[in-house]
Amino acid sequence: MKKVFVLIALMLSISLAGCSTSANTENEIRVQIQLDLQEDIGLLLVNYNVDGAEGKGGMSNSDRSMLKKDSGDLVWTYDKELLDEPSDSVDVTLQFVVVTEYFDPNYDNDYPEEYMIPMDAISFEAAFGESCYVTISGDKVNGYRAELSGA
Repeated sequence: MKKVFVLIALMLSISLAGCSTSANTENEIRVQIQLDLQEDIGLLLVNYNVDGAEGKGGMSNSDRSMLKKDSGDLVWTYDKELLDEPSDSVDVTLQFVVVTEYFDPNYDNDYPEEYMIPMDAISFEAAFGESCYVTISGDKVNGYRAELSGA
């Protein structure tokens, strides 16, 4: 009986890692971002590639305050309508960049180089209507790391 319970727990933990179906719109991929950092940050930028469609964006607080080091309310979304020939599932690559100080956001993601710390990109397959979960950890001295995580 214990073996069955362990096997079920293992299967559940594997299925919860990365992406899962949720109450999202069926035309959207949603990435919920959890920060697990040593200090607050100014901005979180994202360069993305979704089935060959590239772009960039970012996240900041509208009140010009720093993003809290343990924030769990950051979200990146991608709408199916942005693709010329969308399929039900797509290859997604996200490269996050931490801006260590607050700057007024701009559409070009043009900030002083000394305040920008890029991370290695993460890649995964996602289906529209799914939520994916990413945890970003680290600090400005040792660098930052993004990884797919459970819900």
